[in-house]
Amino acid sequence: MATFHASLTLAQRVDLSEIRFCALTARAGEPGGASRLEVGGGMAICVAPGSPLNKVLGLGLGAPVSEDDLDAIDEFYDRHEVPAQIELCPLAVDGLSARLAARGYVLQGFENQLACALDGDGDPPLPHVDDTLSVEPTRLEEDEELWVDVVAQGFAVAEQLAAHDMALSHDDLRGVMRGFRHGSQTRYLVRHDGQAVGGGSAYFIDGVVGLAGTATIPSHRGRGVQHAMVARMLRDARGRADLAIATTAPGSRSQRTFERFGFRVIYTRAVFVRAFE
Repeated sequence: MATFHASLTLAQRVDLSEIRFCALTARAGEPGGASRLEVGGGMAICVAPGSPLNKVLGLGLGAPVSEDDLDAIDEFYDRHEVPAQIELCPLAVDGLSARLAARGYVLQGFENQLACALDGDGDPPLPHVDDTLSVEPTRLEEDEELWVDVVAQGFAVAEQLAAHDMALSHDDLRGVMRGFRHGSQTRYLVRHDGQAVGGGSAYFIDGVVGLAGTATIPSHRGRGVQHAMVARMLRDARGRADLAIATTAPGSRSQRTFERFGFRVIYTRAVFVRAFE
């Protein structure tokens, strides 16, 4: 597999691929869809209060960020009566974090952005997967609803929510996951002895495959469910993407799983939040 190093060009590609997918799945700009603001080299998305898609990515990557730009972001989220969340890449223009702090943004936490170059010369070297686990794309309507339920169960206690200080009920999560769907995305279910025990999704945009929403129900944690999911997603990505990305909580079990497949942390985003009052 090819190797690479963090660069501004890579960071732009990663952050903008992710936020563009968020815009697609939230139907940004469409009737009844999310609102979108392109600003300071990045994009802001607002879906509804409590949505994990409410965020800004790509800000200050290869582009200046004026005070007018920051005013526009604040006004955008104030207008929708939700907190403003800026996930800031360390390769953004200098001084931006201090400017956010001066505006009342509070550092809420960090998230690791991982990436893996896919060289197109066959499958990535995939570690052994427990053959008692089966991983298949959802195909039937009942599978789609099962996926929503399983992923919501997994994320109800997931490290990612704790890292962002988010407290969403199982029903709230079901609503979020039900809307997390687009034609560029494939949903996967993991089964053990016929029981659905995990789920996740992979999306393709601009030659990037994003591995997202991987979750395991509590009773099957530590049994290789996420491992099996990642292996299948990477196998299916062969020939369709040259770069795979994933976002995890720093030092988490998920991070260790991705690293076993050759992913590396390319940068750590700082999550800044400005409360709506």
